[in-house]
Order: sequence, then structure tokens, then C-alpha cells
Amino acid sequence: MIYGLGFADLSETGPLVIDAPPRLQALLDDFWHRPLTGPSIDGHQYLGDIGLPGPDHGAGGTYLIVPQDYTGEVDHDRYFVYTSPTNGVFIFVRGFFTDVEDLTPGVSAVEAITVRPLDQAAEPMKFTHVSDIPSNALFASDGSYFDDLHTFIQAERIDRTDPYMHGMLAALGIRKAAPFTPSARERELLDQAAKTAWRIAKTTAATFDQQDRALWWNDRQWVAHVKTDPEDFMHTVLDEQWRDRTTGHTDLDAKAHMFINAYSISSGMMSSIVGTGAKYGAAYKDSDGDYLRGDQTYTITLPPNPPAALFWSITLYDADTAAGLDAPGQQYPSLNSMNDIDTNPDGSITLQIGPTPPHGAHNWLTTVPGHGWFSLFRFYGPKQEFFDRTYKPGDFTKTPN
Repeated sequence: MIYGLGFADLSETGPLVIDAPPRLQALLDDFWHRPLTGPSIDGHQYLGDIGLPGPDHGAGGTYLIVPQDYTGEVDHDRYFVYTSPTNGVFIFVRGFFTDVEDLTPGVSAVEAITVRPLDQAAEPMKFTHVSDIPSNALFASDGSYFDDLHTFIQAERIDRTDPYMHGMLAALGIRKAAPFTPSARERELLDQAAKTAWRIAKTTAATFDQQDRALWWNDRQWVAHVKTDPEDFMHTVLDEQWRDRTTGHTDLDAKAHMFINAYSISSGMMSSIVGTGAKYGAAYKDSDGDYLRGDQTYTITLPPNPPAALFWSITLYDADTAAGLDAPGQQYPSLNSMNDIDTNPDGSITLQIGPTPPHGAHNWLTTVPGHGWFSLFRFYGPKQEFFDRTYKPGDFTKTPN
């Protein structure tokens, strides 16, 4: 899969038009990472999705993003209209390919998108390829986090959601149209608070298997990124803003688990429509309940025919940064259905993971001694076998180094 990331500012551009090409899977989030509210069609409310899980269903379509308080005329027959409560809009685009030796279809799908202000003609899009460029995309984990938050609040419209937490920010001195001038002692405390919060969030993620209804299967270590009843995969317990569907209360631990190690959300990332969107699972522990470590060797076996109409993958991530695990000599820390995968006689797939490949290793992924890691499985276009729980991947199992 090829990813493309874009950031727009409606305060500068006004309403934005997006022409989405066919076979795209994309989403639109505001700058609080809430999915933009889209059209309601045939009783279905679209939240954030464009393309395959969106209202164009992969055929391609024209979208219009308007600010929440927009009063201009909108042609709903011409556009799929999405509303943003923030000036900032995150545009996250995915393009698919079927051959790891030829990424052209995925790149072409991403580069076929056009984004332009409503009142302007389209100009040639510019795409910068950054896969091999070192970068740090993490938000601050020290006191400078609060300076970034202040800058963000100043650049945005006043948000009407969660007034209590905005009141908490105001108590810290972060409020619209006001300077942020903490004393030296206050800065010291804010620095300690940010560092502690980072550790708490990382611990929450690493122990998320202990949460109620967090596991996909009660006899496996795989954690759902949006809580799902293990007896009913067709319905998530939480909505697209991590609110309990019964009480409406925000599940703070679930939200922290998601955003300390990942980003973005839409209905397509949590939908229960067979063949549409994606399903994800995170594993922080092995079959013994011990944390996954870079100096240990593991195997994991997937039963035959992983239930993914588009593709499946297993990817390793650094426990500290949540970036793809950077191991010497390994281009990508991932294996998927488009790789040249060896299968077992019964059609199952065994992957081997560790610091040094043993003689004759197949389907190998390299880890880094001294570094913890976690893994994600991805099933794009999940099939019925996933939803009815007849298919479930194995756990990571320790093997001799």
C-alpha cells in the first residue's frame, strides 16, 4: 500500500474540492483527529471516508469540504459534502498495488487525486516521495508539548466540543487570544507532567490487553484498536470518537492507546461491512503473556486463507516510537500477501521473527536486540470468515535463538 499525507487550512483556502480517482481508499479528519461528517445516503452516515469505503465506493467522485459554519450555497448533486469543525484538515490517502515489484498502480492512484479551493481552477499537484527520508513525526513528549498546543489553539476556531477539557487548558493558561506565559516553576511542572503523561499512555497501550473487551479473541493476545465484543465482531463498543455507544462517555484509555501509537480514524477503519474497509489487531505480548523483545526469536502461524479481499500484512513497530522497526539490512519490517511467502503443506503460513535468522529460515522479519516491539495485523477488505470468528491468527511464540 502507498500512503499519501496532506494538510489543509480552510482559513486560508476556504472550501476545498477533492477529485478522488477510482480505487482509492482515503479519509478526512479534523485537527483533533475526528472524522469529518459526510453525507447521509440510504440511511448510512459517512464519517471521514473517501473512495472504497466512502460514498463513491471506489468508482471515484468529487468531494467538497466546508467549514462547520459555512453559509454559502452547496451543490449536493455535484459534490459529496463533508463538514469540518476545525480550520485544519488532515487528508490521508491510500493506493493499492498487487505486485511488490511494481508499485506503480498504488503511486498512480495517490497521485491522481486533485485538491483545490472551490473558487479556483485546479493547478498541477506536487507529490514529494519521502519514504527514504529520515524524519521525526512524533509529537513532543516534554514540556514543549504545551507550547505546541498553545500554538494550535491560537490557529484554530474555538472548539465547542468537550468544554471541560478546554477549561482545563484555560486553567493552565492556554486559551484563545491570550499569551501563554508560564513561570519557570510552572514550566518545570509542565515538563514533568508531559513526560509522565507520555509514559502513562505508553503503559496504557502496552497493558491494553487487560482492558474489558479489548481483545479480538479471548484466547489470543491480539488487541482491537477500537473495542469490540469478542462475541460479536459486527459491532464496535466505541464510536469514531472513542465514545461508549451506550453511555456516550469517552473511553480515555482506548483513545490514549490509539493515539500514542497510531493516528487517524474513519468509519472505514472500524466498519463491519464484509469486504469493505479494514480490520486491525495489535500484539504487545507473546503467547506466554510476556512482552515482545528484540533479542528473542518467535514464530507466528496464520491459518490458511487469511480473510482479506485486498491484502493482509504483519508489521513490526518500535515500542518507543511506534515507527516501523528499523533493523539493519531490512528494507521494510513487514510481510504481506504480495510477498513471495512460503506456505506449510496445509496452506497455513508461519512467519519467523528475531534478531538473527537461523539456518533455513523462511518468511523472516528481523528485530533489534535491546529494543521492545509490537506488531499489527491488517486485513484490508475483511471477509466473512473474520466477522464470524472462524478465522483467527496465532500468537507470537518463543522459539530457541
